[in-house]
Amino acid sequence: MPQRIRISEQLQRLVVSADWKFAVGLRIRFNHPTLLYQTYPEAWVAHYAQNGLLFADPTVMWGMTNTGVCDWADLEHLDVSGVLRQARGFGLVHGIVVSVGDVAQRSIGFFATDDLPIAGALRETAQQVMAELHDATEGVTDMSAADVAALAALNDTLRGVRA
Repeated sequence: MPQRIRISEQLQRLVVSADWKFAVGLRIRFNHPTLLYQTYPEAWVAHYAQNGLLFADPTVMWGMTNTGVCDWADLEHLDVSGVLRQARGFGLVHGIVVSVGDVAQRSIGFFATDDLPIAGALRETAQQVMAELHDATEGVTDMSAADVAALAALNDTLRGVRA
């Protein structure tokens, strides 16, 4: 199956699985994802960037140093900058972080809802999809800029579906 279709199918699986918002960074190298897909509210994305929250975010720190899944609530004690508190103000109340891959090319997914903690089958779906997306992007760091751009453009379809 072509790589673009495989990635698209997994992203659509995330979109239809739950009423959650997510950000998925794939094949992260030097703290920068090769591919980024997200349905987070635009206002949160802008706030996060404008305030430089990336390096203060306990979910990012956990994902870069661990593999597996962790509830955001379990990281509150590490959140000295109040990133999780700020996220709640944008409807990202309950969340999980899912981290897969090795330290050289980690892939991390951040999933959040405004009503209930993410548990059970949804948690498993997030883990399965992250593993599939990580596998599907093997070799993406060696692709041409045009090929990576074509894969990155899949994010545009997510915004249309989950605006």
